[in-house]
Amino acid sequence: MCQVEGEDLIRALKRFKSLAKQDLLASERTNDPSFWRTHAEARRKEYTRLIQLVENSGVEKACVYALKTYKRNRLINTKERNPEQEGTRQALELFFEIIGCSPGRLGKWLQERNVEWEGPDVLFEPEARLVQEQL
Repeated sequence: MCQVEGEDLIRALKRFKSLAKQDLLASERTNDPSFWRTHAEARRKEYTRLIQLVENSGVEKACVYALKTYKRNRLINTKERNPEQEGTRQALELFFEIIGCSPGRLGKWLQERNVEWEGPDVLFEPEARLVQEQL
């Protein structure tokens, strides 16, 4: 299902992280600098987490983390625009694009492989700390 090898995924995530940094620098020239700065920072933070997960635990663990975080993010229903949530969501959606699979297909694939991704502790200690930073 995951059509991208670890090294290629890391390379793509690093590229997106550098684009988020460029957006961070350009945010001052927008009509809402604070919103776009926070949006870009959230994207950079998410790409950093995903890169660390792929490097330390592999693509499958990064997929589990991305899917759990994406679903949790979608459950939060706010009427106001939240730049951190939107930045995180955009980073995760681009991650799904990179691996070539939608969140729904990824969830089905993980279930077929009997990977527990909806339980409380699917991540090991290093990954759990990364998730706690998210919360």
